Amino acid sequence: MTLDVLISTHGPEGIRRVGRMNMPSVEGVRYIVTWQGHGGAEIPPSLLTRDDVEVCRVESMGLSRNRNEGISRSRADIYLIADDDLRYTMHDLRGVIEAFEKRPSMDVAVFMYDGPDGKSYPAVETPLFPLPRGYFPTSFEIAVRRSERTSVMRFDPRFGLGSGVFHVGEEDVFLLHGRSLGLDMRFIPHRVTTHAGLTTGLRQISDPRVLRGAGAGIFYYYPVTAVLRVPLKAWRLSRSGRAPLFRSLVQLAIGALYAAILLRKPWETPL
Repeated sequence: MTLDVLISTHGPEGIRRVGRMNMPSVEGVRYIVTWQGHGGAEIPPSLLTRDDVEVCRVESMGLSRNRNEGISRSRADIYLIADDDLRYTMHDLRGVIEAFEKRPSMDVAVFMYDGPDGKSYPAVETPLFPLPRGYFPTSFEIAVRRSERTSVMRFDPRFGLGSGVFHVGEEDVFLLHGRSLGLDMRFIPHRVTTHAGLTTGLRQISDPRVLRGAGAGIFYYYPVTAVLRVPLKAWRLSRSGRAPLFRSLVQLAIGALYAAILLRKPWETPL
């Protein structure tokens, strides 16, 4: 099987970060870099000299649109979502391919990454839904088998950095769309990459659009108990020092209400 690693980046510094990623050369693996906000900057020579790297200048805005561009350009059997600040090894990427080879019915896999986040993972392979207690997916852990069943899956441009609406939650909507399609989606306990910094979902929160996105995600995953989970989430954010209690409660509630009223199932809502 073949694998496309879909790296989303933005701006001149973004493409320089990709140039410093030192991606391993692996048989059957290609890297597709979708580059927004390029401003006519030059592509680093370390990328131009490789025949397994394709850099695509993208004129759209927003992380979800950037990821969708990569999905549209992918032609491999599997695609893996990626960012411009990750480190891969041959073992990491071969493990993605082998996971799908060993599980012919699996449509979507969500893997693990190493980093300072202290993220909690299930101990063993498990169906992705219902989400294991204390676990949440991250975009660059997601890999998809390209098929007719998965061909309609795209990231909703109303979610993710640069959307102007919800600045997190794009992976939640993406995976919930897959669940609505009846796809075989699993958590696989294999490390797929290393991330040196904190992800958006675990940093200090100053942007209300991040809190609103988190509130929307709570509603999508737990529509029946969202009214209880929103204040619990606000309390946990306050306790961890990531955001004040009152502001968290208000913005989470706004996001959950927006989702409930206008975007109950965003993958079925016209853009």
